[in-house]
Amino acid sequence: MANQGSNAIIPKARGMYAKRISSAEYEELMRRRTVPEVAAILKKHPYFADSLATLSPTDPHREQIEELLGMDIFYKYEALVHYDYSEESFADYFIIECEVREILRVLRMLSVGVAGRYIRTLPPFLEGQLRFDLFQLAETRSFDDVLTALRNTPYQRVLRPQWILDPLLKDYPAAEAAMIRYYYKAVFELADKHLTGRELQSVKDLFLQEAEIYNINVILRAKVFFGAAFTGEQIRHLLLPYTYRVGKRRQEELINARGLDALFAVYRQSGLEKLAGPTSPDEFDATSGRVLYHHAQRLLHRSASPSATVAAFVFFAKRERDNVINVVEGVRYGLTPEKIRALLRY
Repeated sequence: MANQGSNAIIPKARGMYAKRISSAEYEELMRRRTVPEVAAILKKHPYFADSLATLSPTDPHREQIEELLGMDIFYKYEALVHYDYSEESFADYFIIECEVREILRVLRMLSVGVAGRYIRTLPPFLEGQLRFDLFQLAETRSFDDVLTALRNTPYQRVLRPQWILDPLLKDYPAAEAAMIRYYYKAVFELADKHLTGRELQSVKDLFLQEAEIYNINVILRAKVFFGAAFTGEQIRHLLLPYTYRVGKRRQEELINARGLDALFAVYRQSGLEKLAGPTSPDEFDATSGRVLYHHAQRLLHRSASPSATVAAFVFFAKRERDNVINVVEGVRYGLTPEKIRALLRY
């Protein structure tokens, strides 16, 4: 993003960020007793007023909320890159992210036997924006069909080795890991191609931190929720080849910990509290999400780089979406404000 028009991206992103839901407004949302009450407040909020205009006022479902908030992020992204007149830029990474997300949604549904359901949740605002036909992808009923729908794209090459080994997609986590590895590789290649100096480093730091958090979450979830079901080698096969603050040696200590007591001890000794604050493994997802949120906030406020600003704003917007969904679901299931607050990332 080196053209003159791209300089407008920074004030535009900061202006959209300024309309965000405040901490006090989140507190008000958490005190609501019904989801329609929460929806009514959100529909009037300046940050979401346009995107949530069609949200059902009487029976807003999670799927509808997620679709509308996903659309909100995409349209805000489009509003930013509209000012960039170059044919190719680092901001293209977000299109790759959208592609990977939709492919993984289809594969996940295939793996649990609900292949035809994707058409009901297909995001129509992405049609024509991606390197494959979303509606053709929605018609797939097998792993082989997916590869056909993805022909002439990098994703066919990424998934084909997994299809050869596992044509019935019994090992969805392995396919997911292959796709996410491709995504981060593409992000860093785009960054190296289009960015330099401090701009390059600030963007890489953001994505390296996210990749590291992803790895730690994989390890902790496998150990906490599945016990001995995953071997150390199986866990390693699911990880991304990146570190940020927690090195390979610390990752290995977590992978090799036997039993939850040993895992918790390694966690406390591993320096993870520098990443996520004083927390336990089962709270790591929420607390590490807050770390990313604040990293993106700082980058959004301080960066003089349009590319870094786009990346920071998209990070922020995704966390805002997650926060809203957590509030809605918390109210739906009658959680106290204290329990809902523990799930939020701000």
